[in-house]
Amino acid sequence: MPQPQTAICAEGETFAAFLTLMVTDAAAARRALRGLPALGRRLAGETDDAALSCAVAVGAAIWPALYGSPAPRGLAPFQALADGPRQAPATPADLFLHVHGQRPDSVFALARAARAALGAAVTLVEEIHGFRTRQSRDLTGFVDGTENPCGAERPEAALVGDEDPAFAAGSHVSLQRYVHDLAAWERLSLAEQEAAVGRSKADDVELDDKPASAHIARVVIEDEDGAELQVVRHSLPYGGTDEHGLYFVAYARSPAPFRRMLEAMVRRDGQGHADRLLDFSRAVTGAAFFAPSCDFLEQAE
Repeated sequence: MPQPQTAICAEGETFAAFLTLMVTDAAAARRALRGLPALGRRLAGETDDAALSCAVAVGAAIWPALYGSPAPRGLAPFQALADGPRQAPATPADLFLHVHGQRPDSVFALARAARAALGAAVTLVEEIHGFRTRQSRDLTGFVDGTENPCGAERPEAALVGDEDPAFAAGSHVSLQRYVHDLAAWERLSLAEQEAAVGRSKADDVELDDKPASAHIARVVIEDEDGAELQVVRHSLPYGGTDEHGLYFVAYARSPAPFRRMLEAMVRRDGQGHADRLLDFSRAVTGAAFFAPSCDFLEQAE
């Protein structure tokens, strides 16, 4: 049974590094990626951070140069969305490197080692370091990821299975970096903030009378059988006093659930409703990837 990369289903990270990269030498990058799972295992022992985990994911444009054909089913470039002032841009990236753990020094050590292993085969697009806040709250003050799958639910939601057997134990990855306008958000009353999110701020209880524009009303989507579509989120706050927000990362066995959530957030429905949170947080990046299994990476010629 192939083994998934460790960052995908792990829980409880406190710090993370999110790196997007462009490939300049596909053959050299493929050789370096073969050693990434072993590098992660070694650094987890050396840094004494048992939660230290990593994953690398590959974009649709560079997949043929790195791994030829076939590609994972559903792997495609991120498609930009826009509806009035709400934007979900697409930004270029060939690789996504995701490192998370319990300590910032161990996360830095593994991210730096992975960059060194890739060397001149890649160039950096963006590097963002995230951190968990008290009670896992976003910088808006609300608990983030309340309905994220836990325990045995995580591999079921995140990992490809028999539907694409050549890429079993891999995962489709979607990312967006959001910049918050906290000054505007904090001018809202508590009731207005709770209506925008759809949950109470103090105790994280879903509102019985949440409006159709509430964030959770937009992103909780069911399939034809009434089952809620699931993704595994590894989102964390990031930034400094000038620019700050949420780095959103979703792993899923198909890219479809995330896409449906994003469309419900950005595009107005028949009654004109869209995600109220997007009036206070704007996406500045957007990219899609596939994170192959450890076995796939290590056995690539």
